[in-house]
Amino acid sequence: MFKPIEKESALYPTKYYEKIIAEISDMVSNGELKVGEILPSERELAEYFETSRVPVREALKILEFLGLVRHVPGKGMQICEIEISSLISKVFFGMNISEETPQQLFDIRCLVEPYAAAQAALKANPEDIQRIQQVLYDENDLPIKKQSIDFHLAVVSASHNQLLVEIYNFLASVLATFRAKSLDERYENGPIQFHIQIFNAIKNHDDVVARHLMSAHLEEERTHLKQ
Repeated sequence: MFKPIEKESALYPTKYYEKIIAEISDMVSNGELKVGEILPSERELAEYFETSRVPVREALKILEFLGLVRHVPGKGMQICEIEISSLISKVFFGMNISEETPQQLFDIRCLVEPYAAAQAALKANPEDIQRIQQVLYDENDLPIKKQSIDFHLAVVSASHNQLLVEIYNFLASVLATFRAKSLDERYENGPIQFHIQIFNAIKNHDDVVARHLMSAHLEEERTHLKQ
């Protein structure tokens, strides 16, 4: 099942532990390794990959941190079912925070949310429509920022794409730490009209208009982010 990793002679070859991670990840993806299966021991993996045990140990540590494997006492390393939310947070673990970080994260929102709005227009069921409407008209007593987060989450959830939901939740949680400081107070009530128009487009199942309005809404919000 396991194959020896290819040794490189390039000036900057890929590190052995990175190749082992890629090999094990590929085997999980294509079904050769299944959730719940116990990996061979470090010694056996080193023999299979034709390396020392050091890169094998490093690879397993990283895979365990990412949640792809876990140590089962008395058995060894077990393949785990991937939890998207945990994986996303760990991928961004230790990221360097700079003045550009809010804008860079906002760029990702501008890629993800217009697509999610279009998908919501195509896939939203009556319960999704009701939830978005509830956020719009029944949460008026909540702070505008909380209402805005709830609206965007309801729209993304209506796309019925769990990965998009997890990505939005991560971005929203990180951006919230910047948003309170960076969003002009004069724009506090600005999102409401956009939200209503986006809701109507989703309710009418108009994916083109929903995508366009969400994109315009986010670009408008970007102009109010303080540099």
